[in-house]
Amino acid sequence: MSQKEIYEIGQVPPIGHVPKHMYAQVIRADRFGEPKHAFKVEKIAVPEIRADEVLVYVMAAGVNFNNVWAALGSPVDVIGARQKAKYDHSDFHIGGSDASGIVYATGHDVHNVKVGDRVVIHCGIWDRNAPSVRNGDDPMYDPSFKIWGYETNWGSFAQFARVQAHQCMPKASHLTWEEAAGPTLVGATAYRMLMGWSPHVVRRGDVVLIWGASGGLGCMAIQIVKAEG
Repeated sequence: MSQKEIYEIGQVPPIGHVPKHMYAQVIRADRFGEPKHAFKVEKIAVPEIRADEVLVYVMAAGVNFNNVWAALGSPVDVIGARQKAKYDHSDFHIGGSDASGIVYATGHDVHNVKVGDRVVIHCGIWDRNAPSVRNGDDPMYDPSFKIWGYETNWGSFAQFARVQAHQCMPKASHLTWEEAAGPTLVGATAYRMLMGWSPHVVRRGDVVLIWGASGGLGCMAIQIVKAEG
């Protein structure tokens, strides 16, 4: 392959130039098992994006336990489940549900980001045309809601990730790529647990017991309750 068709890991393509192929950490069904064996670096065609999607060059990716489940093929065979639902016929899985990176391409319906923007990515995907979504209801309760990079393919464990435009949020300039990539999934989960179930929300002065305070969710929960006083 010529240099224009694929870039070596760590070699950043010119902004906006999308090669034909990329490297990715790929899981296949015949490798299901311990993650160190299930994940293999492969050359994969860069995915085409839909009208409401964005292609992001990944600068850093966060790790979540759903990557372990995907590698094990348990409790859900994510590849088989997508094929059975006719949602995605790919015979492989690229995981990763957190990322920071640079926008390299946008679909023609995308207006919130542009090529060259530095972004972080949240993990929720849904059908923008679903009636409840169009009605303004919480998309997390819509049947079309999925976790990007676990229930969907084309996650952040690759040079390029395919995401819906609403997943892209501005990267804070004071954070490194690695710092920005880590907290989005666990941060959103912890925030909803603490602040999303009115009237059972954390209030200033409350005593809060945080289980597993050394893990990803727990670390975020500590920071959220501290910020809330």
